[in-house]
Amino acid sequence: VTVDTVAPTIVITSDKSALASGETATITFTLSESSSTALISSDITVVGGALSVLAGSGTSYTATFTPATNSTATATFNVAASVFTDSAGNSNLAATQLSVTVDTVAPTIVITSDKSALKSGETATITFTLSESSSDFAFGDIVAAGGTLSVLTGAVPGTVYTAVFTPTAGSTTTATFNVAAGVFTDAAGNGNTAATQLSVTVDTVAP
Repeated sequence: VTVDTVAPTIVITSDKSALASGETATITFTLSESSSTALISSDITVVGGALSVLAGSGTSYTATFTPATNSTATATFNVAASVFTDSAGNSNLAATQLSVTVDTVAPTIVITSDKSALKSGETATITFTLSESSSDFAFGDIVAAGGTLSVLTGAVPGTVYTAVFTPTAGSTTTATFNVAAGVFTDAAGNGNTAATQLSVTVDTVAP
């Protein structure tokens, strides 16, 4: 008499442990023995993104996972008990949950000034405040017009940087400050969104 009372198991793995914006992961489902019916997407509970249609057969299946946009919620993958059976009719045991770290939130930057207008002999302190720490935000990421900007000060990596702006002499041209999109990244590798332009009124023309 043939006896098989061993419940099949399933292991869930990922080729990436963390995902940033624009990235995907290949999720693999490995069964201890072939299922009597193919593993299907509805057998899998996914939180934190979308899973493609499963590919594979027998004991190995794969799918591509795309994380939710603008999210830092950890993605989880589960296969409950008794969603498939082996050839003997034994129902599977539940899989150990797989977790993948997700950060698809683009960092932002806000530019402010301690003065809204400048005249001859005056300077302004320009502050650049990042929504999250960056190790590659640099002076070259800033486009300043209408004067000169000093070297940035601030801890690296950090979220707050300052510089002193000196307006052009003999000018009434408004000074502007910009940081374009994609010039620095957060710890996960997400590129920044563009800053809202800061403008400072300048009048350094002697009467």
